Amino acid sequence: MAAIVYNRGKTRILAGDTPLDTADLRVLIIVTSKTGADNPDLDTVAELDAVGTVAIHTERVALAGEAVAQDDANDRANATATSPVTFAPAAGVNGLASVVYDEGGGTDATRHLISFDDTNWGAGKAMDGGLEINIPTQWLRGQ
Repeated sequence: MAAIVYNRGKTRILAGDTPLDTADLRVLIIVTSKTGADNPDLDTVAELDAVGTVAIHTERVALAGEAVAQDDANDRANATATSPVTFAPAAGVNGLASVVYDEGGGTDATRHLISFDDTNWGAGKAMDGGLEINIPTQWLRGQ
C-alpha cells in the first residue's frame, strides 16, 4: 500500500501553479492494474494512462471543500477536502486506487498529477453499486 505525492505535484504546489484551496482538483480511479501508477516521476494523466496495464475509469469527480490550514500545534500545514467522494455505479468495474490531479490543463496531456493512494483498497473495491472513497482528513501535509 502506498500514498505518494508525484514530483510534478510537489513542483506545481511549491511554485504556486496548483493552489490546493482554489485549483480545480479532481479524483480518478485506477482499474485493471495499479502496477507502476505510484511512480513519483509521472507528470500527467496521459502518462499515467500509458503505464503498462494501468487503466483509468472513465468517471472523474471534482473535489469539493478544498482548504489549506496552518497547524502550529503539530508544526505543519494540511490540505483538506470534503469526504466522501462518490462515483456512479459501474457494473463489473473494480477500483484499485485513487489519484488526485489538477484539471486545469483541459486535456489528459496537460492535467498534472498530484497524489496516488491505494491505502485500505486491499484487492480492490467493486463499483457495481457505486463507490464512495474517503479523502483522508489531511490528504496532503507539508512538514
